Amino acid sequence: MGYSKEIWRKALQTLDASRARAQNEADARRAALYDAIPQMRSIDRALASTRIDAAKAAISGGEQTPMLIERLRAENEALQTKRAGLLAQAGLPDDFLKIHYACPVCHDTGYIGQKQCACLTRLLRKIAYQSLSDACGIDDCRFETFRLDYYPDAPCGPYKIVARRAMEKIFSFCKTYADGFTPQSESLLFYGGTGLGKTHLSLAIAYEVIEKGFGVVYTTSQSLLDKLQAQQFSRAPSDAADYQALALECNLLVIDDLGAEFSTAFTVAALYNLINARIIERRPTIISTNFDETVLRERYGDRILSRLLCTYRPLQFCGEDIRMLKRYAQQ
Repeated sequence: MGYSKEIWRKALQTLDASRARAQNEADARRAALYDAIPQMRSIDRALASTRIDAAKAAISGGEQTPMLIERLRAENEALQTKRAGLLAQAGLPDDFLKIHYACPVCHDTGYIGQKQCACLTRLLRKIAYQSLSDACGIDDCRFETFRLDYYPDAPCGPYKIVARRAMEKIFSFCKTYADGFTPQSESLLFYGGTGLGKTHLSLAIAYEVIEKGFGVVYTTSQSLLDKLQAQQFSRAPSDAADYQALALECNLLVIDDLGAEFSTAFTVAALYNLINARIIERRPTIISTNFDETVLRERYGDRILSRLLCTYRPLQFCGEDIRMLKRYAQQ
């Protein structure tokens, strides 16, 4: 599964609008030209008439058909020459009256026969980028903007960990993961304190995966579980049902800030079902959390924790709160 239905809907609506705009602009140019050069209207009507007459002649057949078609072809060419001369006299290009589509290859339909046009591929990717930025409220979380100099380069803590060295390894792993991503890539668990770059690197991976043409869903745990709960307890049809299917079937699911949601028996069960279903289907998920193993067990139980620790690759983020460091630097 690639992009969501909503992204496809927006892309096709954009193409429809582009196609309609191009047609309306051509109609406006034509109307203005007819007002300025009335003879052009007569020529276009005559051209349309010769085409219709040629089609009728070809269908009817008969001994005189070849001669009739040849005469109509000569008339058409003479009219085309006269038309081009009038456009040239007015200082206008030969294609002035043609429809100028944004994509001259597919005429803003998105397809060349049964094949998807490159313009639609680019548009889907652009909308996916925007959707990701809108969902997370951040648009600069790329590998290129991740700064390792925020992490201490000296041993700290009871285990004397050098945060910068540890984060260099995590950064390198995440970049390699994104570069080689497939729909069967392994799942990742980012854990550690607040402000250590977990969201930044999960989004950096997401942007790279979108660039490869895969479908990505980014969500906070609170938003995810709110939508799943709405689908569960609402009798009226809603987009939540589509969202549940999308969360299950997307190429990469990113769940940010696990543990920040209001926890209930339903949310724990819904989270377990989602994680378990994606594990069974071998679909990769990236989960980030500020909690350690002890708190995760207390909050979600052994069933969820065992799946996270046994089927996800855990990556522990360390260092100092970068948000606070940036804030102090601005003072």
